[in-house]
Amino acid sequence: MHNCFAAVARHPFRGLWTLGLIVLLSAEARVVTVTTADNLNPPAGQKSLLQALTELQDGDEIRFNLPGPGPHLIETPPGGYPLITRHNVVIDGYSQPGAAPNTNPILAPNNARLRIALDSRNGHHRLMDFPGDGPNDDTGYGDREAAILGVLGARGFVLRGVSLLGVPRVGPDAGVALYGVAFARGASGRISGCWIGLHPDGQTLAGPANGVSGFRYRVRDDSGAEVESILINDVVIGVAKAATNAPADFNVFVGIPAIPVILEGHGARIAGNFFGVMPDGVRDVNLMLDPALAGSFKGFIEIGRGGNHTVIGTDGDGVNDAHERNIFGGTLPPAFGGYEHSLEFYGASPGTNIVIAGNFFGVGIDGQTRFTNAVPVLNAAGGAAQYRFGSNFDGVSDELEGNVVFNYWPPELFGPEYLYQLNPVDLGFFDELDSGGVLSARGNTFVHNLAFPVAPGRADGAFLAAYYQKALEAPAAGLLPVIAPESTALRLKGTVPRARTPEWPETHVDLYLADPEGLATGRALELPELPDGFVQGRRFLGTFRDNGPADADPRAGRFDFDLSGLGLTDGVVTITANYASGPVTAPGTVVLTSPFSAPVRLTGGGGGGELRFTAIRLEAGSVRLEWTGGGVLQSAPQPLGPWQDVAGAASGYTTPAAGVKFFRLRR
Repeated sequence: MHNCFAAVARHPFRGLWTLGLIVLLSAEARVVTVTTADNLNPPAGQKSLLQALTELQDGDEIRFNLPGPGPHLIETPPGGYPLITRHNVVIDGYSQPGAAPNTNPILAPNNARLRIALDSRNGHHRLMDFPGDGPNDDTGYGDREAAILGVLGARGFVLRGVSLLGVPRVGPDAGVALYGVAFARGASGRISGCWIGLHPDGQTLAGPANGVSGFRYRVRDDSGAEVESILINDVVIGVAKAATNAPADFNVFVGIPAIPVILEGHGARIAGNFFGVMPDGVRDVNLMLDPALAGSFKGFIEIGRGGNHTVIGTDGDGVNDAHERNIFGGTLPPAFGGYEHSLEFYGASPGTNIVIAGNFFGVGIDGQTRFTNAVPVLNAAGGAAQYRFGSNFDGVSDELEGNVVFNYWPPELFGPEYLYQLNPVDLGFFDELDSGGVLSARGNTFVHNLAFPVAPGRADGAFLAAYYQKALEAPAAGLLPVIAPESTALRLKGTVPRARTPEWPETHVDLYLADPEGLATGRALELPELPDGFVQGRRFLGTFRDNGPADADPRAGRFDFDLSGLGLTDGVVTITANYASGPVTAPGTVVLTSPFSAPVRLTGGGGGGELRFTAIRLEAGSVRLEWTGGGVLQSAPQPLGPWQDVAGAASGYTTPAAGVKFFRLRR
């Protein structure tokens, strides 16, 4: 087969570029079948994995047909496997008879049946200290880093249906860090349907230090100055865009003490994975509790040196969105041997269009089983980075895009007593948010997290004003939206800080039921900056546009929304203001989310029943109440509560006509 195309070539030493014509001559893509697990002495007529990787050609697909039921453990040979330098190579563990990919949705146990394991528990490895193209180049890897499978400059590599087993440190002095898959010098690929750090038995943990790594390659001239940075772009971990069988692509990363996924580049797509969670989806594994591994963990995912167009979770395109969530276990704080946050971005350039949506953090697939978790979920670093944490409310899969974040649990370890010992400036949801960045957080479920977006006392109280000044006419006048006291469960009234409309023409108000755990814990700290505690939204209720069609108050910065369609009868609510650079349904719109408002209890909803007084017998000193539509009768001494259920009350209830008392129905 002949492929002819124009290409740009660089002189390896002088950094000069020339345009030339390159002709590739290659054979048709082959299927190479591995028939023996013996890499050292394969029987005559049999093919080992080592042989298959040594003889690679572009486009080869490596399949497996080993005798016996398995699982088959293929031990890494001394010196490791050769680096993969051929393009579009596929290693398919699901081709082994008896293997089967997962068929369950992401919010169910992973039932994949793996029968091929690449086993480096013997300590054998391939060092990633490959020579650079030029004498001064920085390859991104050194002689203390190794891999089970190394991919050097090859595009389109695919690994599926394989278990990768190893130990964190190898070498004579145990000074070499072992990685599962290592992408180098502009390599790209996809890891799908694999268990990394977990034996096919679904119980035995054996993780390398990192699961998947990919570091930039820096071209340097004779003086040592950087000429070019070659990144690891467009790597897919899990479900590819428009995948035809998304559940088959789910990965499990567990038993990995350092970093399950670290990539330096743009366009990473990480979707449909369990991180630090066993295949049953309700048990997490926290290696930070092992004294021998304490301090090793550096977050579940690190994205560096690029970050543009990264997707972690649901992309919201209407295809496979329900299958694209990631499930994350818990992270311990550094004082407990852990790390500062669960997800980290560093060296962003600039970090445009980073989407983190639809994920579960600190809670199992059932949405109830809580994991030990006590750090900010995301650092949100970058002086010009743009993060979307949650939904964009563009009308496509909005209900699937909200993240679910359970934190600071269990309370006996990470309750008010623990938080009281921290510096108040550290009591924020994001720990490295930059004042130049932009962060949207909409439609999420936040349970027992800290102050959003950061602690109000950060930078002596000046940070939030500096952060929001990019959007507001007068940030010094106040940053929080306000729910008016005359609001009810039928009408929401209030104000939002006014935006600079030329740059931020739309303001949207998101309504949530407030999280009682965050309120109670924050109030227990008695911090003057947080009089209402850690205000956050536990359940998203709806969104409205200021001065939009549903706003009955035409004044800018004031709103009056009809809530009757929500069916809300009673509840403590909070709101955020969301400043949009254009219509939220338009591609490329950037949104900046305000802090949560002070919580307010809304009452006075209809409850779906009609309360009507049909008999007033003053002479008997009583009032008879009759109603339709069901519901639970509640009473209170004043219109705003506190409301209490009237035990055993049914239509026809009679109450003494003494004093003043208010009644309502609750669904």
